[in-house]
Amino acid sequence: MAIGVIGLGNLGGSIVKGLIKSGYPPDQIYVYDQDESKHKAFMDMGAHPSVSSGALLFLTEVIFVCVKPSDFEKAARNFSFVEDSKALVSFVGGVKLESLTAKVHGKNVFRAMPNISSEVCESVIALTSPKTADANMKKKVIELLSKIGDVYEVEDSQIDAFTSLSGSGVAFATELIKAFYEAGLLLGLSHDNAKKVAVKVFLGASKLLSQYDFEEISKRVTTPGGTTIEGLYVLEKTGVRGAIIEAIKAGAEKASKLTS
Repeated sequence: MAIGVIGLGNLGGSIVKGLIKSGYPPDQIYVYDQDESKHKAFMDMGAHPSVSSGALLFLTEVIFVCVKPSDFEKAARNFSFVEDSKALVSFVGGVKLESLTAKVHGKNVFRAMPNISSEVCESVIALTSPKTADANMKKKVIELLSKIGDVYEVEDSQIDAFTSLSGSGVAFATELIKAFYEAGLLLGLSHDNAKKVAVKVFLGASKLLSQYDFEEISKRVTTPGGTTIEGLYVLEKTGVRGAIIEAIKAGAEKASKLTS
């Protein structure tokens, strides 16, 4: 099945790289960006460049739209109608499904919100579907997205929460890991070891959380009067957890203000 990706910025590029990494045939991927200099890197991976975004509608069955919100109106003029045998998935931030389907006519028009971890096939992807969507086409879309991460079917009203929690969340999590890395440097570890340890701690904790609840893990690590409870006390006293919650809340509120 031929796939088209319109917009090769950070998000669009990560999706193409992730699809290829997952084993999807690169010769079944067509790409387009208004900055044609971006085509070469993906051509080197085996993808095909397209002469225009409109041409992708004829060349592909599923089209991923990854343009910036400010470029969406212009881009939408080139794919204002999607045949029933095809699907269009918008990854454009701030454009509700209702607004999307008002500009792009067709029964298989979806809205999704992934993150740049698509590049390593570890994305979190929120997907909202129109009531008109064909069941088989929806299944194809979910199968494609599942190649680059975990898909969560949600109401359109929940996309803003996913935008902050998982989209912006990659940056928030990176800042936390960076703090661990810098703490390692402060304590005398080498740059290489400090980074590897910081990343591995978060990776290991994430895997444990897939099997145990939060309290169980903390209890297993925390000895009365020990080092862990001393550090947890400082985190609680300085309001780290509250700051993280406020950051994600602020991101979701900003996403809501930008949504039309």
